[in-house]
Amino acid sequence: MKYLRWLSIGTALALCLCIALPAAAQAASAQAKNRKTVSQAQAKAVKKPAKAAARSKHSAKSAKKSGRHKTVAKKGADDRDLWLQRAQQGDLLSGKASWYGPDFHNKATASGLSYDMYTFTAAHRTLPMGTVVKVTDQDNGKSVMVCVTDRGPFVRGRIIDLSYAAAQQINLGNRGVGRVNLEVVSDETGTPLKADQAYFIRYGAHGGASKVGPFRAFADAAAMHEALRQAHPEAEVVLDSTR
Repeated sequence: MKYLRWLSIGTALALCLCIALPAAAQAASAQAKNRKTVSQAQAKAVKKPAKAAARSKHSAKSAKKSGRHKTVAKKGADDRDLWLQRAQQGDLLSGKASWYGPDFHNKATASGLSYDMYTFTAAHRTLPMGTVVKVTDQDNGKSVMVCVTDRGPFVRGRIIDLSYAAAQQINLGNRGVGRVNLEVVSDETGTPLKADQAYFIRYGAHGGASKVGPFRAFADAAAMHEALRQAHPEAEVVLDSTR
């Protein structure tokens, strides 16, 4: 009987171990899983502030960049409005003019157009592209109409760079540099600032015998001017009343 009792006890212990070991393993597995979940949650919690900080930094940079672009655009608009306001008030600007020719012929300008030294164009530092300016030589009183298609001059003391053809019309070619008056006569589309004015092509004896026009767009006047110059080299674009 004694041996049977010990045998029964051993069997019971073995049975208990068989039941307890899987339960312990399951518990350990559950604890490991819980620890992994907590670690992942902590990692995500760390990443979120980092991502938020990165987004905040990027947003700040974007805002700063946007602010710079707005400032530049506003400055450009202010410069244009100032020029047009002064032009409408009849302000004249004075300074030195120069010209540029063969070294730049057929090369790209700031407007994207190719420079043609035989057309009537000019370079100015701030006037909107497409603006038409009347340039008058202070020494001989001769004037020429030019369209701004480029940026410059970049020499201190000079206010405008004329094309070769424009410089020739006011006898600036041989001198290279001369003092001039500038008068803005159009907006950036080349349309005269005054509603009752238009462009005409004047040609003939002493420059006043005949006149073709009117043209409200400077581009149209320039095309006609180019055609007439073949037979009348003295032809010039002038601004006059349509009344």
